[in-house]
Amino acid sequence: MQSRHLLVLLLISVSIFSSAQKKTCSLKFHSINGLSFLNGENEVSAGLQSVNGLQKGNWFAGIGVGLDYYIHRSVPLFADLRYEFGKKKDKFFAYVDGGVNLAWVEDQVYNGPIIFDDPMMTNSGKFHNGYYTDAGLGYIINVKKAGGLVLSLGHSHKTLREDVTYTDWRTQQPTTDIYRYKFNRIVVKLGWRF
Repeated sequence: MQSRHLLVLLLISVSIFSSAQKKTCSLKFHSINGLSFLNGENEVSAGLQSVNGLQKGNWFAGIGVGLDYYIHRSVPLFADLRYEFGKKKDKFFAYVDGGVNLAWVEDQVYNGPIIFDDPMMTNSGKFHNGYYTDAGLGYIINVKKAGGLVLSLGHSHKTLREDVTYTDWRTQQPTTDIYRYKFNRIVVKLGWRF
């Protein structure tokens, strides 16, 4: 008889524990993949992004990586934080991203002084990593179990540094020019959340 009460008590406690686990463990994994359109002072360009992370309630935190083709190609690697407003299926959200901007520039880029067709006088520039930020507002349109369409508008900033070494034709001494690139862009993103 006692074993029967013990078994019933054990089943009740397991049931309570499992229902409590379902309520407290409300983390969901999401992957947000999309295309971004970048409009800055110098040109209009495009990029790709993939953000993967966990959502609890209205908060989402993840890690993102992208390809940014604005002026000089680079690879942003960043942390992503989002907050969704309301409890409806379709909702507005705010996001903020921050991280490093890894240089992945073509080998033949050269922005140094004008040199008169003498290959012995120039070396191509060496690019260094910078930083990357992005913040804005968006709207997600959820589709039953398939995921959701993600639209957003924001402001993005990326930096890079380029060191260009050349031989000064007057002194025949090597000289290094340092270029610091700071790109501010309006970014429109279109993506899909799984």
